[in-house]
Amino acid sequence: MASDDLPFMAGDSGSVTPLKRAAYSTMDVDRDLILLARAGDSSAQAAIVKQFSPMVFRLISRFFRVREDVEDIAQDVFIKLLTRFDQVRPDDNFPGWLARITINTCYDELRRMQRRRTAMEIFGPELGKERSVAPPEADSFDRLREGLQALDPKLRIPLVLKEVEEMSIEEISRNMGLTQTNVKVRLFRARNKLAKFLGGNKI
Repeated sequence: MASDDLPFMAGDSGSVTPLKRAAYSTMDVDRDLILLARAGDSSAQAAIVKQFSPMVFRLISRFFRVREDVEDIAQDVFIKLLTRFDQVRPDDNFPGWLARITINTCYDELRRMQRRRTAMEIFGPELGKERSVAPPEADSFDRLREGLQALDPKLRIPLVLKEVEEMSIEEISRNMGLTQTNVKVRLFRARNKLAKFLGGNKI
């Protein structure tokens, strides 16, 4: 998907605007703007997309390194947003609702990538190598990233949300639709698997 496919994203640099962790959990949302967007007002919808684009890009960039992938997934998120505005309740936590859509979209894509990678390893290993535009990094950091990528998405997502996004167990539970106990179990398993990987044992 090209970024020009959505008019309100045209002209944007496509870069991920850094946000402090607390920013999108306390973002102010204009209730009247939400009501207008629900009614189909395109200007209101564009304004909401513009306001929350940095949050969406930030979350996606925690799981994907290639810029084109981040942009494609962001557009998927915004398309879902545009088609689900009627589900938005003006008095609800809109940033949290959008974060859930973003995380679920990332999870779906990670699962698809995992299935493709498995297929490529069986039928054509060389074709399974993904292109990366990231600069060379230190071996230890590469090893850590490799370990994270090897984790099952259901373990990787809560770990990244906890350790990188600094979300609480309660926030992860709410965003992923899991019980807090389930989140704790997944974090425990993710850390154990990552530790084994870094210790020289494959996940």
